[in-house]
Amino acid sequence: MSTRLTAALVLCLLVLGCAKPPDPAPPPILPPAARPGDMLKPPAPPAADTAIPTADLDKVAPSAKPYKLALVVKTRNNPFFTPMIHAAEAEAKALGVQLEVQAPPQESDKEQQFALVQNLVAKGLDAILIAPADSKAIVPALKQAQDKGVLVINLDNRVDAEAAQAAGLTLSGYVGADNEAGGKLAGEELVARLGGKGKIAILEGIRGADNAEARKRGCEAAVTGKLEVVATESAEWDTQKAYNKMASILAAHADLNGVFCANDKMALGAVKAIAEAGKKGIVVVGYDNIPDVKDHLADGRMAATIEQHPDFMGKYGVRMAVGVLAGTVAKGRENLVGLEVVRGR
Repeated sequence: MSTRLTAALVLCLLVLGCAKPPDPAPPPILPPAARPGDMLKPPAPPAADTAIPTADLDKVAPSAKPYKLALVVKTRNNPFFTPMIHAAEAEAKALGVQLEVQAPPQESDKEQQFALVQNLVAKGLDAILIAPADSKAIVPALKQAQDKGVLVINLDNRVDAEAAQAAGLTLSGYVGADNEAGGKLAGEELVARLGGKGKIAILEGIRGADNAEARKRGCEAAVTGKLEVVATESAEWDTQKAYNKMASILAAHADLNGVFCANDKMALGAVKAIAEAGKKGIVVVGYDNIPDVKDHLADGRMAATIEQHPDFMGKYGVRMAVGVLAGTVAKGRENLVGLEVVRGR
């Protein structure tokens, strides 16, 4: 080995011998929730409930400003909306605000309801109260209202949450019923009346409408494993369409024992079809408790209907709007009205 190579090796060994060993790896940094001691702390409280008690809405004071409100319902042709309109008008007067009421001729006229909202917003409003004919189709019109600074209070039929989020629509509040719970009450009534066995049909409202879908879900959940659902048809809230659908169902299912109609207007059509077919003992449960079914409940043509207090929706919808405008009610709160089973003989 040459003298030069030997010297180089010696120098390398001297350097390696003097070098410090590498520092140990630092301890891992744990996320805050996993650090020792933090596990002993109580968990963070859940997000505040969006529910607002009726008692809080009752505290809303008469307005210091003559706010302009509009109430847009699905139609005046359905008597369900009459007490909602009357209660809203009375409450607006009591609170010192203006209220204009608009509605398309039929519940299925979603395009006309869309246009009504646009026309009202163009007039200049502070808040709009809406019972949408279509949970998704109304969203662009409501977003236009919001962009003009108009508060949007949703009544009765819920605006579709996903469509609203996608459009950037933020509702200022909701007053209505738990429609799935109402459908469950109707289904439970059918189960009780039929002794837990039998075949039933469901006449749905407009498919895609939040309240129609929720009532159907609730009924189906209540009867699963007890009653057999042999037909589900959409009659779009309409009496004549329900009559036609029911006649077809009866022709296909001669042994039908009961039917849930997602509103009373459809129940009226179903009862007529049942009578004309000469059927006896078919249990009919409706929804809304409109005046037109009182006699049907009294004489047994209908077994029951679900009361969801549209008058409270009108009253507390106005109170919520005025409270939000005045700053005494937080935006995004919800008030659910009570549900009751109204039984016939």
